[in-house]
Amino acid sequence: MIPSDHFIYFYNEVFKFLQKQGPGALDLYYSRVADRQANFVLDTYRRDGLAGVRDYYHRIRIEENCDLDIDYSPECVRLRMNVCPSLSKALDSDGGACSVYCDHCPGWCMRVLASAGLWEVFDMISRTEPVCDEWIYTDRDLCLRKYREMVALRGPDLVRTNLDLKVPYITNRLSDSARFEYLGPNFKTAFGFLRTADLKSLPLGKVEIDGDRVFAYVSEPDLKPFGSGKCEAHRAYVDIHSPIAGPETIGMRTMRAEELALPFNEKDDYVLFDAKVEPLTLEPGEFVAFFPPIGGHSPGCTLGNDSRKNKKICVKVKVA
Repeated sequence: MIPSDHFIYFYNEVFKFLQKQGPGALDLYYSRVADRQANFVLDTYRRDGLAGVRDYYHRIRIEENCDLDIDYSPECVRLRMNVCPSLSKALDSDGGACSVYCDHCPGWCMRVLASAGLWEVFDMISRTEPVCDEWIYTDRDLCLRKYREMVALRGPDLVRTNLDLKVPYITNRLSDSARFEYLGPNFKTAFGFLRTADLKSLPLGKVEIDGDRVFAYVSEPDLKPFGSGKCEAHRAYVDIHSPIAGPETIGMRTMRAEELALPFNEKDDYVLFDAKVEPLTLEPGEFVAFFPPIGGHSPGCTLGNDSRKNKKICVKVKVA
């Protein structure tokens, strides 16, 4: 393992290099790190909510030897970094810290939180002192109020939020899906159907819900080994996948510029391509929604040798 001192010095220089390439380069880097980080924390965030966030940062406080205060309530987790070991080491490096060094934490952590339906306000306080403050909520309105409060206090350059962050997917339990109805009336219809319908009794084939705005397909695909299928993406519809009979692993990918430029089948609203994907395993009662145009996905997979048929539903939600 690379010692943390050496690693921090290394990626401090990586941030400087990417900063010179333009603002999009760092943002792309953050999205790629978020895809990988999701493998380690997304299940915890999705299934345990704020309690999962609290537990994760309890481990981080030990593993990274942080002077970190963690305040937990059912409405909010507050993280107060009194001495950040990462920025401290970057500031002590011969080359000095990257001027946007602190942006990397919200840059990738906020993406994973947003994918689990959790909303964050990140106050950097100062880019030259190893301190910061964070608030993480399940309620968007509470997060918005805190964000406005902190921007008024600190200014927009030092305060970040993921309230309007475009993410490739969101994932959670169907029982918690009402929290995502802020996305629009079509999502309210789709999630309302998924929560109230007897999914196990639905026949195979197309399910009419609300004309061309919201409809679904129920299928029994043979699960294939993870990573063996092509990746797909859409532009006109969001895909909401939910397994019915048993677990399903779905490959996830934040699409790159070269993939977004591939020839697209406008009539049938899809593109297929080969790409490396990250695994997300859903249990019955859970869902993942992939958003156009960046939400690439490879459904119907298994991480083991389970080649059974797996009944599932995919709800198509028209983009407003």
